Amino acid sequence: MRHLRLNMQDIARSGHITRWHSVRCARNQTLAEHHYLVAMIARELMERIFGDRLSPDTRLQVLEYALTHDTPELLTGDLPAPLKRRIAEIAGEDNPLAQIESEIAPEISKRKQALAGTAFADLVKLADLMDGCLFIREEGIGRHAALVAELTERSLCERLEEARTRFPELDWDQVWVLYREMRGELGTDNRFLLEQR
Repeated sequence: MRHLRLNMQDIARSGHITRWHSVRCARNQTLAEHHYLVAMIARELMERIFGDRLSPDTRLQVLEYALTHDTPELLTGDLPAPLKRRIAEIAGEDNPLAQIESEIAPEISKRKQALAGTAFADLVKLADLMDGCLFIREEGIGRHAALVAELTERSLCERLEEARTRFPELDWDQVWVLYREMRGELGTDNRFLLEQR
C-alpha cells in the first residue's frame, strides 16, 4: 500500500463513489457532490465571516482543502463518523486511518496540517457538517436516518460552540444563519418565486 497514491483517474470516479452507506436514503450523495457543496458553503462562510479581509491565496487554500477533504474515501470508502471516532479513541496518536490517508493522499494531509488550529479548519469542518445535516434531513428515510440527522446536527452545534470559544472575535452566528437559510427557514425560496410567475 506504500506506493498507492490517489491520482486523476481516482478523482474522475468521485462522481460515482457514494456516501451514507449505513443510512437509508431516497437517493445517493456522491463524493463529488459533497465536495462541491462543502466548498460552496465554505466560500459563503468565508465571505460572511471574513468579508474582504482574506488574501486570494488564503481563500484558495481553504477552497482547495474543502474540495478535496474526503478524497481518500475514493480508495478507503466512507466509514461512518462514529466508527472513525472510535478508531481514533483506541489508537490515540497512532491512528491508522490518518496514517493511511497520509500515505495515499499526502498533498491533502499537507493541506489539512496547514489549516490545523486555525479558524479555517473550523470553517471547513462546519461546512462539512452543514452539508451532512442538510443532505440527511432532506434525503434520509426512516427512524435511523432521523436519529443520524439529529446526531449530525448536534455535532454541528458542538463544533460551532468550539469555534466560538477558540475564535470569539469572529461572527460565528453566520454559520447558523446560513444553515437556516439553506434549510428554507430564512430568506427567499427562489423555486416558489419562479413557479408563481
